[in-house]
Amino acid sequence: MKPSRLFLTVTTLILAFSLTVAVQTATAGQAPDTRVLIESVNTTASTVVIKYMDKGTTQTYTIDGLTSIKVGDNTGTFAQIRAGMQVRDSVERDDHTLDSISVSAADPAPKGAPKEKKQKSSSSSDSSSSDSSN
Repeated sequence: MKPSRLFLTVTTLILAFSLTVAVQTATAGQAPDTRVLIESVNTTASTVVIKYMDKGTTQTYTIDGLTSIKVGDNTGTFAQIRAGMQVRDSVERDDHTLDSISVSAADPAPKGAPKEKKQKSSSSSDSSSSDSSN
């Protein structure tokens, strides 16, 4: 191999390695936010909007009289579910109706995770917010 080609190959490899290290260093403090949070509660429609923080998506689910609810370590009621709580577990019975849901106070966002955008509070009595999901 000619010395000029060898020099070019080595220089390219060093540059590629340096860029990889720089990108890894810049993103090292950022942890993904994998929490699943209650975004809103609509008491009139008996629905909750759940936000999947890692994907940035939301989904609306119905909670009916057959839904088993756990708040913290205790059996709970729909009235105890609040926006901002963390969903610890849920089981979907059929299309968008929950068979069970377990919620508690939310863990803090992981260090370095992007901050949540605050939404304006709704002035309605059911504390619902608009949802563009299916």
